Amino acid sequence: MTGSFTLREIADAIGAEIDDGQSDLVIESFAPLGKANKNQISFFDNDLYAAQAGVTQAGAVIVSKDKSSIVAEGAAKLVVENSYACFAKAMAFLYPKAEVKPGISSQATISSSAEIDVTARIEPGAVIYANTKIGAGTVIGAGTVIGEGVEIGQNCTIEPHVTLLKAKIGNDSIIHSGVRIGQDGFGFAQDQGKIIKVPQIGGVVIGDEVEIGANTTIDCGAMEDTIIGDMCKLDCQVQIGHNVKLGKGCRIVAQVGIAGSTEVGDGTIIGGQSGLAGHIKIAEQVMIAARSGVTKSVEDPRAIVAGFPAMPMGQWRKLQALLRRMAKGARIKKSDTNQEIE
Repeated sequence: MTGSFTLREIADAIGAEIDDGQSDLVIESFAPLGKANKNQISFFDNDLYAAQAGVTQAGAVIVSKDKSSIVAEGAAKLVVENSYACFAKAMAFLYPKAEVKPGISSQATISSSAEIDVTARIEPGAVIYANTKIGAGTVIGAGTVIGEGVEIGQNCTIEPHVTLLKAKIGNDSIIHSGVRIGQDGFGFAQDQGKIIKVPQIGGVVIGDEVEIGANTTIDCGAMEDTIIGDMCKLDCQVQIGHNVKLGKGCRIVAQVGIAGSTEVGDGTIIGGQSGLAGHIKIAEQVMIAARSGVTKSVEDPRAIVAGFPAMPMGQWRKLQALLRRMAKGARIKKSDTNQEIE
């Protein structure tokens, strides 16, 4: 934190209601419900932590109106409509992003044709090739490589050891360490016993307010561009194949793989370790459960699917219940010579 804040200052920042008699309480930091003290603030959103909320020693708790009665009487309550979203706003208010100190390190290698805004920051060991464009307030981390012709918008954070090739990135995006964007997709043809590489000539277009987790890879398009829509959030170790198109506001959890030319609708959420086959379409606001294998298009908006092959969640649950009953009903007969299951 940059300093201490009163509850009134925090409440005003997140749009919370508080008792006027508690407005002057000084908050020094955030802490979990079970560890917070009287000069710390916490939040309560998940019912799994109801017991901790009931005995918390926190000076204040961010909480929705329907859950406020659960919070210990000694804690001031910052009552909001969406407690988790307001927790995020409070964290951003109390722990603001460090101000970018512009400048170009003498240890960076930069082409004379690169266009770099005077307010950008280029850290040691960065390599920036010809005809690149880097916008105002953007940070290029140490050891990052920016390929020829790449364009990066304003107020982006490109962390250390990132590789950006054949890419155009919008404003206010965050790309974490180890991300690789714009490398060739998996394109090969077979002819008379030989495997022939298919040149990948497309690029990658990434929208505004996108966040890409560490060690994620996004292939360039084969002929058209791979597209990551505005406000998409990708976790660590996600693989996006060539020509994939993600709509606006998609959220993809760790270790998901999306094969080439698949299109994912706005607002879709994909659970961890799921795989999507190539050349399929996913409708808007679909939810794909963790470890699902999606082998065909999901055409219904807001559908919830699970399993392998992925099916409607209700159908998957019935199948799992049937399998459990079958396993429970099996009897093992043993003899001196063999073992069989009936």
